Amino acid sequence: MSLRSHLGAFLILSAALSGAGAGILMVSPSQRIEVSTLEIDGHPVPSAGQALASSRPRVMATLSHPIPSGLWSVAVDGRRLPIPSGDRSLGRLAIAVPDAFQPGSRHLLEIAAGPARRRAPFTVIRPLEAAISTRLHDLQAAATVNLLTTVQFSRPVKDRVLAEDLIEVPGEASGFRWVDPRTVQVTSSGIPLGAHVSASVDDGILDVAGSWTTVTRTAEITVPAQITQLAPGRLANLYYVNTPDAHAALFAHLDQIDMLSPNWYVANADGSLTASAYQDVIDAAHAHRVQIVPLIQNAGVDPNVAHAILADPARRLGFAARLVQEAKTYGYAGFQLDFEQVRWTDRDLLTALVQDSAAALHAAGLSLSVAVIPRLDGDATSTGDRLDYYHTWSGAYDFPALARAADFLAFMTYDEHNGLTGPGSVAGRPWMRQALDYSLQGVPPGKATLGVPTYYHDWDRAGNLSSSSIDDAMTLAAESGATPVFDPVEDEMHLSYTLYGVHHELWYESGDTISRKLPLIYEYGLRGISVWRLGFEDSSFWNLIPARR
Repeated sequence: MSLRSHLGAFLILSAALSGAGAGILMVSPSQRIEVSTLEIDGHPVPSAGQALASSRPRVMATLSHPIPSGLWSVAVDGRRLPIPSGDRSLGRLAIAVPDAFQPGSRHLLEIAAGPARRRAPFTVIRPLEAAISTRLHDLQAAATVNLLTTVQFSRPVKDRVLAEDLIEVPGEASGFRWVDPRTVQVTSSGIPLGAHVSASVDDGILDVAGSWTTVTRTAEITVPAQITQLAPGRLANLYYVNTPDAHAALFAHLDQIDMLSPNWYVANADGSLTASAYQDVIDAAHAHRVQIVPLIQNAGVDPNVAHAILADPARRLGFAARLVQEAKTYGYAGFQLDFEQVRWTDRDLLTALVQDSAAALHAAGLSLSVAVIPRLDGDATSTGDRLDYYHTWSGAYDFPALARAADFLAFMTYDEHNGLTGPGSVAGRPWMRQALDYSLQGVPPGKATLGVPTYYHDWDRAGNLSSSSIDDAMTLAAESGATPVFDPVEDEMHLSYTLYGVHHELWYESGDTISRKLPLIYEYGLRGISVWRLGFEDSSFWNLIPARR
């Protein structure tokens, strides 16, 4: 019989009821009656102290010998409960108290069997609560998706097998994983794109305190119709530099860009700005309703310049005021702060600059975003080049604090391999996932963009690094007779070639490999993409961004 069948009604199964402990009743001089078991909500009543009960407790007693039901009386807080009358001799009685008690309240169960009296004090505990959520998980560029469903209980679960039986997920479940006694996760696969599905956790799951879930909880999700393009509503933030290739790409694709971030401004040590804005770009962006949010970098990407601004409150405020003035003068929608190579010891000062700048820009109806270098778990406690990189590049960003102040963080999820590391993927998908898993802790995913590279990295035999456009990479491949190879682990293109007697290893992103990274946006619920940079991409890249207007 299920637990739920006991609730809200009296079920006389067979006998008389006794109190806490092993009550004894002498029905006749020749017969000794004992209460062999007494339970509240399926748990033995302790011989001393308070029993624990649900808001509608169920009581069950078993006697050593049947007795007439008319010999018994049951009361809760002095209120007698109906006992079946008649001459039947019963050995077991199960009864559910019909009233709903408040959690935390204390009550007294009193049982009389002839001259015998038993009392069982009990405290009402809250029902076991279950919260369920489901999200996209480990997405691939495919026609179906995976889901990860998580159920969190308010108290440790007693019977995990029962709990798993009462959790339903869409698609094909691939096993349950108990993170801890209160949390279970289950992955499922085969859910088609565009589907609207739900997961549920049913009532009747027991916890170690003797309570159970009393309601069914559900979580619904609508799977995107496509995950290899940037859907309308997801931000297309493109970086721009003053070069002919970037200019041509911009003017050819203005209607596919939401936000243009030209690399036009540098901040000097005294907090002043140096600009290199182009009016034709401003006019074209405004005509096509593209937001202009220029980058602002510390001059020379110099840590000393950054520190000079960050450490002086007056310079920080003056810097923020100048951003507002420039934005109003040229019709910008805001600025994106891109201070790099900031020392990790200046982390709190960088946060203060973002807070000061955001306050000034927001007060003027303008936005502030921040370009940040992601981190991996263990960077701060590593050794060698990895620790040096943390100290001089990635350690200065307090991601949660920056996200609270700014409109969004543009995570530079590229340059996985660089001049310090030697040859390898520019932005391998496993590395991007690791960077997001760690760096998004404490950051609302809707306040983060995925950094997308459109360039190549080329290492020669001596470890020297050069970078340029995909067109240039194809030229190198043609000149050397090398054939690009797809790496299915990194989801990136790679080629090895020898030119003028020097061996090279080159890695790059094509339109196809970028399409394999875009599912991360939907899996993590990110705001969109920030792309470095216009003019480096191959033509197929633009198939991934439908027209925005």
